Amino acid sequence: MNPEAHWHALDQDLADYLALKGLKPSCQAGCSACCFGWVSLSRLEGEALLPHLSPLQQARLLEEGPRRLALLREGKDDPHFPSRFFRSRTPCPLLEGGLCGVYPHRPLACRGLLTAKDPALCDPEAQTPKDHFLAVPWRMAHRRMEALWEEERRRYGFLVLGELVSLLYLLLMGFPQTREEAEERLKGLGVLGGRWGYQLV
Repeated sequence: MNPEAHWHALDQDLADYLALKGLKPSCQAGCSACCFGWVSLSRLEGEALLPHLSPLQQARLLEEGPRRLALLREGKDDPHFPSRFFRSRTPCPLLEGGLCGVYPHRPLACRGLLTAKDPALCDPEAQTPKDHFLAVPWRMAHRRMEALWEEERRRYGFLVLGELVSLLYLLLMGFPQTREEAEERLKGLGVLGGRWGYQLV
């Protein structure tokens, strides 16, 4: 299955699960706290997203990408790095007027993050309870991600996992095709490995 098929299948699986459990997510248009987080993406899913980016969205990614890589270079070994980034309130450059500018094509990681509780508790400044986000939808999204990771390994011989904005930036700039070239590029940027850095699998 290609990424688009996984996006649609996850949406249907989530709708079926939520209906079965009688759950109604409180997530709605204009509720965008999750768009300030550090989101993981695989190359295959990023490549599926690229054709849906407008020229303005591409320009914002080209501007923000190097900054994200610099942040990652400095913080990839810091266990608190994602939470520090979240609290910095740096929005995803695809967020437009409080709405996701690529909503129909958003990554699996974004689709699986749901809550049925007060969305104000999603804010970076909130003391978010551990059970705030729905666990089953996240696990369903993660299973889809794992299936895509296997597809990427079959297609390219290796898997690239990185941060959403910086990986889209690298793809726009032209990402290496071989593992050796990819490893050299990511090492040169100082973002390979560590707790939160890019992973080649």
